[in-house]
Formats: sequence, structure tokens, C-alpha cells
Amino acid sequence: MSSNRITTDEEEPIVTCSELLEQIDDEEEELDRERALYGNCDVDTCTYPQGYVRRQALFTCMTCNNNEQCTGICAACAYHCHANHNVNELYTKRFFRCDCGNSKSNHQTCKLYPNKDPENSLNKYNDNFRGIYCTCKRPYPDKESATVSMNTDDEMLQCIICEDWFHSQHLGVSVPMEENEMNQMDMICQTCVTKYPILIHYDESRNIVAAPIENNPSCLILSNNGNNNELHTIFLRDGWRKRLCRCIQCSKLYDEMNLTPIFDDADAIQEYEKQALAKSENLDGDKILADSLDSLGYTRKLEVLRGINEFKTTLGDFLREKANNDGVLTADDVKTFFAGLQEKRTEQQRTMFMPPDNCKS
Repeated sequence: MSSNRITTDEEEPIVTCSELLEQIDDEEEELDRERALYGNCDVDTCTYPQGYVRRQALFTCMTCNNNEQCTGICAACAYHCHANHNVNELYTKRFFRCDCGNSKSNHQTCKLYPNKDPENSLNKYNDNFRGIYCTCKRPYPDKESATVSMNTDDEMLQCIICEDWFHSQHLGVSVPMEENEMNQMDMICQTCVTKYPILIHYDESRNIVAAPIENNPSCLILSNNGNNNELHTIFLRDGWRKRLCRCIQCSKLYDEMNLTPIFDDADAIQEYEKQALAKSENLDGDKILADSLDSLGYTRKLEVLRGINEFKTTLGDFLREKANNDGVLTADDVKTFFAGLQEKRTEQQRTMFMPPDNCKS
């Protein structure tokens, strides 16, 4: 329930309990997005020994790019080898091998895996590795963009073929769905549709919905060939890979155009995020805490655990009390809460005997 209180310049800023809970929900959603992107990453191990990884989160270091050559680095190298550098996040890319420390990078040897080939010849680079995106060839976020200054939508969508990112207003067609539904769709840009004209037959407006049988001699594309063949950006609903024609002719064509790996269910970004979330959920927070406490003595460990439980209980009581009264939190309320915690903690330390860590029970 929001508050109708009006504040003057002299009054302290306030926030309602409902607003606080909404902010917590927003932070949890952002955390879920981060887990979906980075849940598969090992921030202490370079991915180079894995070869050309099917899909991984990538970064590019603008500080270390040698003579404007494109380079891509894994999450671990971004963290350990390029700290305090100008590093751009690239989201995920497919079939890429970490470039950190090789001949394309104006940088010292990789700290995590120094024995690398001079170049990764199978890596594919686009403008994103130079810090520019879309047909407008602008950075993101673009601080000089009129769109940003007008506070209008600046949503970016990634093409599943070339993996470049595009402003929604630069796609040449209208985005067909609301934002929450758009998350369940994939986009193929006009350039890629022009390069691979067969893709236009899978535009959602063409109603190819029957799941084909492997090596079915009846081609779904030929049966839909009466539609308008104008080449433009297309959108594909969730599960579109299962609706592709798999006749002998089309399967051969996919191979010739190197599209077969992209048309594999395992290539879907949704599958990557699903695996990342599952991996991050398998991290037992209590176990991590227990492992962290192993280095402490027995009595100090009990002290930390009791402090954590006490904080949870006290914070819950505090929020419930505020919610049952005016439902408004002020800066002074927060200060008073933490001051009370500190005072209680000081009193406990003064009155409670803590035996030394080397004391045996």
C-alpha cells in the first residue's frame, strides 16, 4: 500500500514498505538474469582448454585490443587478467575460444592459461567486438543518442544467426509482441534473411506449425511457396526449431549454409540459460557459508552464525512493525534500526565471556 504523504524540502526522504519490497523483487529479477547469463561460468578457470565452446558468456577488452583487432575473452580472464580495464560485455557467443593473451591482444600473457596459440582461426567476430552495434553502428548504451535523452524505449534484440544486437526501432519491421512475450521469441535480422532466403519461409506469419518428420520427402517449404517472398526481419516463436522442415533437400541445404548447428535445440539461448540457472541453484548457500566458516575457531563460528540468525529475526520484526503502523520507512528509521543492532551487539560482547579459539571442548 503506497503512502499519500507529501514531503517538503525540509522533510527527510521516505519509502513505503511496499516500495521496499518492490525494489527487493526487482533486485531478485536482476539477480536471476545474472544467474542465467553467468551461472555456467567458472570465474577462476580460463575456457581456452575447452576449445571452441558451444556457447559462453564473452567480453571484449577495449584497452587491450591491438591495432583495433577484434578479441574476445572469457569471464574468468575478464575478472583476473583485465581488471580495471575498459571491458565490454558481449552477452553470449557460440563456438568461440578465449583470445586473452594471444597475438591479437595488446596485453601481457594470460594469467590463467599462458600457453595459447597466437590466434584462434575459427573464431568469428562482428562489430560488437569493437563496441558498436546495430545497423546504426553506435555503442550501447549510447549516451549521445536522442532516443536515450528522450527517455524512450531503447530495447536491444540479438539476431540468432549473426549474433549482432539491434535497436528495436532499426529492425525495419514492427516488434510483434509485448516485452514479456518477446522474451519467448527469437529474431533473425534482415541481413541474415537476405543472406539465407530460405529463412523467410519460417516467418511466424506463414503459419508453418506442423512438426515435420525426419527425412520426410514432402517439403514444407515447397508447400508454402505461394507466400510473398519479401525479405525482411523475421520473428520465431519458442520451439521454432521443432517446426523446421527436415526433408532431405532442406537438411542438405542447412548443411551447405552452415545453419545446422544453429538449428539444433542445444544452440538455443533458452537452453543455455536453463542449464546456467540449474547450475547456480545447485550451489548450496548454507554449504558455502559453512565452508567459509571452517577456518574460524569453534566459538567464533557460533558467534557468526548466531549473529546472522539474530539479524534475520530482528529485520523481520522491524519490517512487520512498520507495515502494521504507517507502512513508511525513513532514513532515520534505518539508522535507528542499525544503531540498535550495534548497541545490542556491544552489550552482548561486554557481558558474555568468549573463550579463546584454541579452547578445547
